[in-house]
Amino acid sequence: MKPHRAEGTPQRLRAADIGLIAMLAFVVMFEGFDISLTSVVLPFVGKAYGVDAEGLGRSLSVIGLGAIAAWFVIRLSDRFGRRPVLLLSAGAFSIGSLATILMPTIESYTLVQALTRIALVSQIATAYLIVSESLPPALRGRAAGLLGACGSFGAALPAALLATALDTSLSWRGLFLVGGAPLLILPLLWFRLGETPAFTARKAAPSNALEELRMLVAPGLRRRFVAMSLLWLIVNFSAVVSTFFFTFYVLNERGWTAADLALIAPFGLGSAFFGYLAAGFLMDGIGRRATAALFFVANGLLVMICYAATGWLAIAACYVGIQAMLGTWTICFTLNAELFPTHVRAAANGWCHNLIGRWGMVGTPLLIGWLSRLWGSVGTTCFWLGLSCFAALPVILFALPETRGRNLSTEESDA
Repeated sequence: MKPHRAEGTPQRLRAADIGLIAMLAFVVMFEGFDISLTSVVLPFVGKAYGVDAEGLGRSLSVIGLGAIAAWFVIRLSDRFGRRPVLLLSAGAFSIGSLATILMPTIESYTLVQALTRIALVSQIATAYLIVSESLPPALRGRAAGLLGACGSFGAALPAALLATALDTSLSWRGLFLVGGAPLLILPLLWFRLGETPAFTARKAAPSNALEELRMLVAPGLRRRFVAMSLLWLIVNFSAVVSTFFFTFYVLNERGWTAADLALIAPFGLGSAFFGYLAAGFLMDGIGRRATAALFFVANGLLVMICYAATGWLAIAACYVGIQAMLGTWTICFTLNAELFPTHVRAAANGWCHNLIGRWGMVGTPLLIGWLSRLWGSVGTTCFWLGLSCFAALPVILFALPETRGRNLSTEESDA
């Protein structure tokens, strides 16, 4: 990885950039894989451990605490570097995924998945930081979109492989074997992944969490800190609403089978791929804020139609559209990286996304479980909670600055 580009160098991807994206795409793939897997195995986890929807909601909330605990890991990359944090978290995620296969109770399953979630969230956040700090400003959005697009294959894998897995001796647990795949790429990352130029040239990182917080709430960054925290809270809340209970919903309330999920999986894969690409190109074309607003509105409409519909085709079409909205995560990771200076960039992601925003992923399963019991339907619950997507609009339009074209390696960006 070359540290700098000469002045006037054409803004296009070099071979080293493409190699970097290819390596990190394999890592990022497991963000979509893990979120999708959580949804796909949910009804089978409930049957295997004798847990109802409300109990599953409690389990998902505890697992979601792992994403909050990832705050401790992500912020360390401001002190020790992006590279070591990525390597350690990728290895830990693989080991945790494999260990899940052996868990005999819902309590042990939940605990191991919570620990695995710490590693997953840490590796994903660090991967996007590396891309943001290594690519030129004019191409950063497209590069992040390409990274997410290549990684989108993971989101379709659980549904595509479910029917096959159910025919094996491991049954649904066999899907967790796929989570061990990052172990295969660790040697390549070890020898080929360098530290980012922006990190190498950074100012001194804060020495502790209180100093980080003091910097983030200082007048120059306070508005961005609050806005991104709110945006991440909405992203996590809406992600649970749109995807976590989808399999439970269609199998238990719409009469679907595993074969139906496998049938729509390839279309979901293609939709997610082009959704990530579209997010990247739109971010560089019309800006980060306009792209974010577009994706949040579209996701809200798709979720509400999906959980209100009764026809197979309408539900399937909305599911495919929701997969395209996974590009929202790339948009938010890009915004979070571009809004804060290098020496607190990882800390800002950890505070905004993990310590604050991820509570949306912790509390929402509990809310869905409780409301589903109260209203007697997961579909009705998710329909009304789909309105949460629209809450992002005032945050995007009135509280966030446009960051397109910002140079993350200059002193100006670190001011």
